[in-house]
Amino acid sequence: MHHTLQLAGTLDVADVVRVMNVLRALPGVDGVEATAGSPAVAVSFDQQRTSIQELGATVARAGYPQQASRHASGGCCGGCGGA
Repeated sequence: MHHTLQLAGTLDVADVVRVMNVLRALPGVDGVEATAGSPAVAVSFDQQRTSIQELGATVARAGYPQQASRHASGGCCGGCGGA
């Protein structure tokens, strides 16, 4: 499965390396793509071994929370795992 995490801030070169290393260490993560100057991190992973919520929680624990996402109803989408 492919998913793009939208982080709260843009990444610099050191952030890209750290985020990629943290995500690649998760069981089931097959690939990670991130670019300095962007808040987006694309992840390919095996749904049987990890989840979107675990990806978000992992980057948040590393100091990179996801951008808050609000629907028209004002509710949270839950994509950040409550972080």
